[in-house]
Amino acid sequence: MQIETERLIIRDIAPEQDFEPFCELLSDPRTMKALKSEPMIPEQVWRKIATLLGHHQIRGYSLYSVIEKSTGAWVGRVGHWTPMASLPRRLAGPHIPIM
Repeated sequence: MQIETERLIIRDIAPEQDFEPFCELLSDPRTMKALKSEPMIPEQVWRKIATLLGHHQIRGYSLYSVIEKSTGAWVGRVGHWTPMASLPRRLAGPHIPIM
């Protein structure tokens, strides 16, 4: 998926391209405090990207990378995330605890 505006490109996450900027974002203490989480190490970031890709595969949507057209710089992420805990119990199955 790719959407372009006058200034931005919103596209699917590209793991090889987006890994370093994701690491920078998700290892930042202030950012992670705002996201109510702890800073991540690279291995955790890779797992997070894989999780987002899996979410997209299952749900058909996820978070997307935002690129500034004029510089080609990754400037963030945007999208919708529906974690397993928000699924109705009948969809989650009896073997997965819903908290």
